Parts: sequence; C-alpha cells; structure tokens
Amino acid sequence: MAEGDSAGRCSSDARNPESPGLRPSRAGRPTWLLRLLPAALLTAAIALYNQFPLTYPDTGNYLVDAFAIAHGRAPWFFYRPVVYGAFLVPFASAQTIWLIPVAQGLLVAFVVDLSLRVAEVRISTRGFLALFAGLTAFTSLPWFSGQIMPDIFTSFVILLGFVSVWGGRQTAFERGAAGALLAFALGSHLSHLPLYGILAIAMLAGRLLVDGSSRSWRRFAPLALRAIAPPVVAAGFLIGSNYFVYREPVLSRSSSLFALAHLVGDGLTQRYLDRACPTLQYQLCTERASLRPDVDWFLWHSDGPWKRHEAELQRGDSTFLREASAIVAGTWRQEWPAAVRASLRNTIVQLGTIGHHPAELAFSPSVEEALERLDPGTLRAYKDSRQVRGSLPVETVSRVQYVVVGLSLLVLLGCLPALRGPQLAPLRSLIATVCMGVVFNALVVASLAMVHPRYQSRVVWLIPLMAAVAALRIVRPRAQRSP
Repeated sequence: MAEGDSAGRCSSDARNPESPGLRPSRAGRPTWLLRLLPAALLTAAIALYNQFPLTYPDTGNYLVDAFAIAHGRAPWFFYRPVVYGAFLVPFASAQTIWLIPVAQGLLVAFVVDLSLRVAEVRISTRGFLALFAGLTAFTSLPWFSGQIMPDIFTSFVILLGFVSVWGGRQTAFERGAAGALLAFALGSHLSHLPLYGILAIAMLAGRLLVDGSSRSWRRFAPLALRAIAPPVVAAGFLIGSNYFVYREPVLSRSSSLFALAHLVGDGLTQRYLDRACPTLQYQLCTERASLRPDVDWFLWHSDGPWKRHEAELQRGDSTFLREASAIVAGTWRQEWPAAVRASLRNTIVQLGTIGHHPAELAFSPSVEEALERLDPGTLRAYKDSRQVRGSLPVETVSRVQYVVVGLSLLVLLGCLPALRGPQLAPLRSLIATVCMGVVFNALVVASLAMVHPRYQSRVVWLIPLMAAVAALRIVRPRAQRSP
C-alpha cells in the first residue's frame, strides 16, 4: 500500500459519510460519543461489578507516584517507569479515581476502531458495540482495561505498531494521536520497548515483501521513520526522567536487578557465582549457598537478598546494583546456551499460560497505604470491593478464557484460506501482526521475568478480536450475495 494511496483514502474517508472516523454524526453528535464511549463503558463492566477499579499489588506504587507529581514532589520510580504514574495524575483524587476504567476503555475503543479502519474493515456502530460486548463477556479485556495498571497498553503496542507501519485510513489528528499514544504505551512498561523492537523489525520486513519493487528505499524511509519515532521519544523521556530526578541517564535504574532475579530464578547465576566468587568478592557471594531459584523470593521476600540491600540504595549506596550488572554480564558469558534454552522453554510455557491468579486480585497493603491519602470513603470502597472480599469469579473466568482463545484459534485457521486477494491484504497484515505480537510478548516476558498468567492475558484478548473480525469479513460478502 503506497503512501499516496493512503493519503488518498484518508481524504476520501473525510468526505464519505459512511466512513467511521471521528466525524460528526447525522444528529450532530460526534462519532466518539455514539461509538467509542459506549464501547468504553462496556469494558468498564468488570470494574463496576467489582464496585471499585481493579487493583494489583503494584498499583500502590503507581498511585504514590501520581500523588507525588500532583503535589509537586519528586516521585520515587525506581522499580517502574514514571510514565503511567504521570498518566494517573488527573485521576489522583477521591472523585476521579473511579474514571480510570472508563478513560482506559475509551483509549482501547479508539485504538481498536483505528486499527480496523487501517485494515480496511468496515463495521457499523451497532456491530462495533456488539464486538465489544463479546470481548467484555468472554475475554480478558475488561480485566485489564478496568485495572489501575499499565498492562492494557501492551496490546496498544501491537495494534498501534500495525497502524504506524501500514498507514491507511487516518486523519491528521488520528495519525498524531496514534503516534503520541504509541510513544506513551512504549514508555509505560519496561517490557514494551523490546516487544516493539522485535515486532517493528518483523513488520517493516513484511511491508517490504508485500510492496516489492513498487516501493523504493526513498519512499520507504518516511515509513521507517514513522515507526522509529515513537520508541525514540519514549526512550528519551525515560532517560530524561531518570537523569532529571536521579542524575542517572539510563532507561531504568532497576533493569540489572530484575535481570539478576530472572537469572537466579533459572538457577544460572548460582553456577556463575560458584565459579567467580573465589576471585571476585561480590556482596552476593556470601549468600550464594542459600540462593533459591525463585524470582519473587529474591526480589520481594523479607528474607530475600534484595530486601536486605534495598535500604542501602535509599541511603545512596548503589554497590549492590553495580555488582548486579557485572553478575548478569558474567552469567550470560558463561551460561548463555542454557539461558537461551530456558527462555525458549519458558516462551512455550508462557504462550499456554493465561487467566488470573486469585492472589493478584486479593487485598494489598501497598494499595491500602496509597489509598489512605484519599478520603476514608475511597479506602472503604476498596476494602468492600469484590476482589478484596474474594468474591470475583476468577477461576471460572480463567477457564472460559482458555475455551474462547482455543475456539478463536480454530476460527482463525478456518478463515485464513478464504482471506485471499489484494483487497484483503491489510486485514491479513493486521492478523499477522497480532499473532506475531502475541508470540513476541511471550518471548520477551519469558526472557525478562518468570512465567505468569497475567503477562499473556494482557494481550491474548486480541486473538478473539481477530477471529471475530475475520469471520465477519467472510460472512458479510456471502450474505450480500444471497438473494
């Protein structure tokens, strides 16, 4: 699809009253009010049923950052980027915190709507809302769009990556908004930059193969720049924020710590320390005999190595972190074949591990501590929520997700032979991008963290979305051809 063609379609869509853009409707109301906002409200159904926005133990850290920024204080974003905390600033009050599920749902609806139009999939407002009703009822989407966590933005990385590379039906506002939203999504979680890096390379290579000789390198350069600009902006903001607050020009101050915990969890650092400690006197050498192959224990348990050294960092002593970088590098030099095998093995396991763990939706002291800064009613609503009382149907929903994802994969496989022809190339590209994104997400998190249902659940709702769109695209022409 050439850039000129994309621009031509964009201008024709602006004149076409049937094109579902951000245009005024016939009744004078904007399309987002009739199409996107109702879809957003549908995705907030789980949060409404919970009687409070869904939370996770990490939610407390993000809220504390938001409160600090809102009151003009420097946030302490050692563990996680400050980007999502900054996003929460407008919602850091007792009245507006309830709007987070709606705001995130509105962004989801915008991104899905834009992605489908770029893929040249036309769907009426009624069909669009029916699609979101199905996603809300049978997938993990509302569990993440209704949660005060940046995990919902992982799916944005995949969908907006497709939008940035394949162009298509966008107004100038939508193109700018998509680029800015992609940059924000990339900066909101440390796993998003490597995910997008792998995905962008695959998408740009696929675009070259599809276009063939019709696209010269001179015409390809603007497309590549449009795909590269968002991660550059995101990386610049992350590095700039760390330098401004901590005088350290790094993407993340904790990256070496999490990498070390992952290698300890795989049992590889223990083997390296057995060999290196006789000559290199790391602080961790005195504890190597007691190291467990457990990421959570290493990072968060009171008896774990990091909790014993965390206070030193807060006093300004970063010796443990400097040594963590050296240990990670040494472990990879010595154990890289085993590390690669472990990552591939964990990727396969992660691909089949979805759903929700009841413990992650239980009461969290860190969330309670953060919400204490608001009024007592907000804290009371959190404690009275279904997730804290343990009455959410977490296990049932997880089983339903396995069934729905399995059936969706079968539907996609059945539809692919019928998705032929040049007019369906954009839709095929969207489906391919989503499938690659789901696999690459598993690869990235399996290489950076332990296998966890949450990591794959945050993107797996895209598979039922693609299955529904593919089936709709095949069934609709058949219905039009019938008498």
